[in-house]
Amino acid sequence: MPQDQLSPQAIARADPKNIYRVFEAWPRFAEQESSLSMEVGHRQFDRVIYVANGGSASAGDIIADWFLASGGVEVSVFKGYLPKVNLARAFVLVCSTSGSTEETIQLMRRLAVKKAIMVAISSGGKLQQMAMELKVPHITIPIEMAPRYSLPHVLFAAIAALRSAGLVGEKRWSEVKEAIDCMKKVAPALATTSPTSQNPAKQCAQLVAPSGILPKIYGSSVTKSVAERFKTCLNENAKMNAAWDSGPELFHNEVETWETPERKMVPIFLRHTAEPKYERVRMDSFVDILGMKGIRCLEIWGKGKGNLAQLVTLDYQTDFATYYAAILRGVDPSSIKLIDRLKSAVAGP
Repeated sequence: MPQDQLSPQAIARADPKNIYRVFEAWPRFAEQESSLSMEVGHRQFDRVIYVANGGSASAGDIIADWFLASGGVEVSVFKGYLPKVNLARAFVLVCSTSGSTEETIQLMRRLAVKKAIMVAISSGGKLQQMAMELKVPHITIPIEMAPRYSLPHVLFAAIAALRSAGLVGEKRWSEVKEAIDCMKKVAPALATTSPTSQNPAKQCAQLVAPSGILPKIYGSSVTKSVAERFKTCLNENAKMNAAWDSGPELFHNEVETWETPERKMVPIFLRHTAEPKYERVRMDSFVDILGMKGIRCLEIWGKGKGNLAQLVTLDYQTDFATYYAAILRGVDPSSIKLIDRLKSAVAGP
């Protein structure tokens, strides 16, 4: 595809809403929310329960991978449902970026009945109103055009809440500061003014955007959150099919699909230095095998030394890539007509 399709001028013509400005501001949003603090009571927590749906849940998934890579407490993310769980030593985060996600609101009501220690995060709406009624601490965040574009607000507000609950100590807090610094360093290379030859997000978009391509996104056990989000943002922004999988499970089944591929697929590997050794060896071998079969692979690495920095910069690159893919495909990245139709169908007349 011609590179001028992703020139600043071409992007401005294709996206009159200037959504790219939101992406370029992500480091500032992260820094803004990380400075929050609140009183959540003096308790000893040994588990985090994160309740959300859709894009709001991505922050919980990333935190779960971060804590897994860094040896933190267990983080369980529940999307639209809540099984019977022991809440005695659990710190609960309830998030709906829009403030109107009905499933999340209902789960918050159930958690309140169980006297869960929780913090709510939203841009307002019913969730904030319920938090006030239940006397639950609430963090009000901005919403940037759509919930999926607001990830840094949600993620770093949630991290601030975890810090207030004593679950992010000084060592882990240094990871947070490094993550924000790395986002600032990466941002210029991802911006619309950065030429495709030097822009990893534009290069990724050119690889996945052509019609008929199926991106196969592969993460490890510590990057599965970004793999899933990459897939969902390709769905929502670029209106395209994509598939994701993660180690170690993918090495026991998914690899066989490459023996005789039935369609044009592009393998994308999301890498992290905290991959367990056995996963790293198998991931490297998988890339080598595909190379020997003449299949082009794309490996994307996060930036920085810390586990969180690598995750957020990995997500920053892939989220921006889905925006550029939308531009290349000539679709409006902000429109979600079918999702809205489904919501209307559920709501009824």
